Amino acid sequence: MAKFLTLWEMDTTRIPDSPEEQIRYYTMLVNMIKDDLKTGKTLEFGMFAGGLGGYVIREGTEQEIHMETMKYSPLTTFKTYPVLSTSQIEEMMKA
Repeated sequence: MAKFLTLWEMDTTRIPDSPEEQIRYYTMLVNMIKDDLKTGKTLEFGMFAGGLGGYVIREGTEQEIHMETMKYSPLTTFKTYPVLSTSQIEEMMKA
């Protein structure tokens, strides 16, 4: 199965002004991420220091990855890249 690295960045124009609303907003996002990790849809999730961006590693098809990222739209923006494992790189070198 193909593996993808997604770099994400929060859309700061969507973050509520009220601290109480911000807590609800961030709690909703964290719960969505925890669900994706629990179901195995997301293999790894991380946030960069500063808190407005990070990364996700997922396995699947292009369509599956797109569907997973769209759940977080328009709250975040994404750049997704397919990645090769070391065994895939070795196979290419042998060819």
